This record gives sequence, C-alpha cells and structure tokens, in this order.
Amino acid sequence: MGATYPAPLIRISGETLALSSTLASLGFPENAHQVLLYDPAVDFRLHLNPALLDAVYYDASASAGSRWVKAGSSNSLRRDLADRDTANGTAAIMDLGTTSDFLYLRFADVIGGIRVVIGDANAEAATITAKYRKNDDTWTTLTPTDGTASGGALFAVTGSVTWTAVTDWKSAQMGGPSNPISTDADAPTGEGFWLQLGWSAALGANVEIDEIWALNKDTSRGYFRAGVEYALSLDRRKVGAFEAVLASGTDTLQVTLLRSAQ
Repeated sequence: MGATYPAPLIRISGETLALSSTLASLGFPENAHQVLLYDPAVDFRLHLNPALLDAVYYDASASAGSRWVKAGSSNSLRRDLADRDTANGTAAIMDLGTTSDFLYLRFADVIGGIRVVIGDANAEAATITAKYRKNDDTWTTLTPTDGTASGGALFAVTGSVTWTAVTDWKSAQMGGPSNPISTDADAPTGEGFWLQLGWSAALGANVEIDEIWALNKDTSRGYFRAGVEYALSLDRRKVGAFEAVLASGTDTLQVTLLRSAQ
C-alpha cells in the first residue's frame, strides 16, 4: 500500500547545533524529510547544502573487477557516510591506503568543501589532495584548507576541508555507457559532481571516517529571524546538510527532525 499524502509522520527526533560567527554545519540523517529550526534569541543565516549521492573507494592494489569498493557496513558506503550513525563508516576500507588509492564522492551540486567526522584517527604524516572533474574532462587540483589535520597527519581530527569555489566543475559520470570518466567495468554509475580525495603518503593501519557531508560553495545564505520556528521540507535527492552562522555572539539552534512515511 502506498503512502497517503500529505505523508504522515512516523518519527520525530531532536538535537542542537552550537552557533557562533564561525560557520557550523550538520548533516541531515538519511531518514529526515522535514526539519524544524528554532533559535530563541539571535538572528542567523542558513544554507541548505548538496546531498552526497555516492561514495566509492578506489583500491589500486586490488585485482581488476574489485578495485571500486562500493559496499560499507550496511552494503552501501554512501549510506554509511551519510546516515549520521557513527557505528557505520568506512570501516577497514581505508586502512593502509596508498597514494594510488582514492576516495571518490559524488554530490548533487557544486560544493565548497566537506565536513569530515573521524572515527579512528590517522597518525601517519601526510597531506590531503583534492581534485574535481573540470568541464574540459580533466581532473583538476583544488587547494584545500584541511581542518582534519593534526601533527602533520590528515584525517587526524574531525574538521572541515574547504577550498575556493570553482565555476567550471562538470557534472559527469564515473562509469557507464555515456562518456564515462573510467572505463572499468565495475566503476560506479550515476551522474553528478565528483570529488577525488587522496593523500601524499600512506595512511595508518586503522583509519575510519564516520561521516561526510557537503559545505556550500558560497556565502549568500538566507536570513532567519530569532524567535521564529521555521519548517522546511527536504528534497533528499538534492539536500544532505545545512550550515548556519551568526553575525556575532553565540547561541544554540534547536533542530527537530521529522520522518514521514514516504
């Protein structure tokens, strides 16, 4: 039996996000279809950020047909990185990752960075590399500011990886029959804005990323007034997170997540 529309609610949960003049962000759990936002005391600015549509690890040392690792703890690496469940993440997939291995992420739109929640920290000295698929069909280097680095090691602490927004990012297919980036038979299909993450030296023996969500490409955030509850409906095919910031001071944003039967 199909859902009745408007689709009835089947779950309500809540959390908070500490706000200040430094940007804060939060991924929406995969089963959240609507959100209520309320700040009792301070005006804030807010963006809805693009959804993570796919996540695939490329293991260069694996045999042909097994190099693209798409399955995580729940049989979907994308789901494990987007579900806000810290029990699921990259698990052992990235352990001892070499400079020939990459984490590929596909987003619904152009992004200006990612938020990375670390489960098991990397302790090996290395810097992050990031490339995007340019409209001339090449992988082009970004210059990331890495907020996950500590003691010379990337993916050492939870933080944001950001870069200057680009205007020539191409929506492309990694694999598939229509002008694919890769000709590997097991390369992931699906069109979107692909990001390639790498590292300058091998990773440690126990490295896990729990969560990843997108940061916005610009600062033209909407204006939201204090003392007003805002109800937003989410197109989960396009939206995966939000970010908020205050002009000054600090406050706490109350976030109520609603799941409907759809």
